[in-house]
Amino acid sequence: MYNKSFDLTPRDIDIIETALRNKLLRRAQSRQQHVESTIQDASQLDSVKEIDAEIREINELLGRLHNQKNWYRTPDEIYVSG
Repeated sequence: MYNKSFDLTPRDIDIIETALRNKLLRRAQSRQQHVESTIQDASQLDSVKEIDAEIREINELLGRLHNQKNWYRTPDEIYVSG
């Protein structure tokens, strides 16, 4: 059974998110190189399909991390959206 409770600091989470974003950037660049190196439609390339799946997986993970954060502001400040 997997451990569902982790003891991570905000800095730990920041490092994880930064690493995931860097991985995402590298995969997007790799995808672009694959697409530019062929005349085939990108949707027909297995390598691009695999990269797209990995990009989707990383984006979903970043979204789950974002959604688990507790967002707060100090009560003495005026909230301005956007």
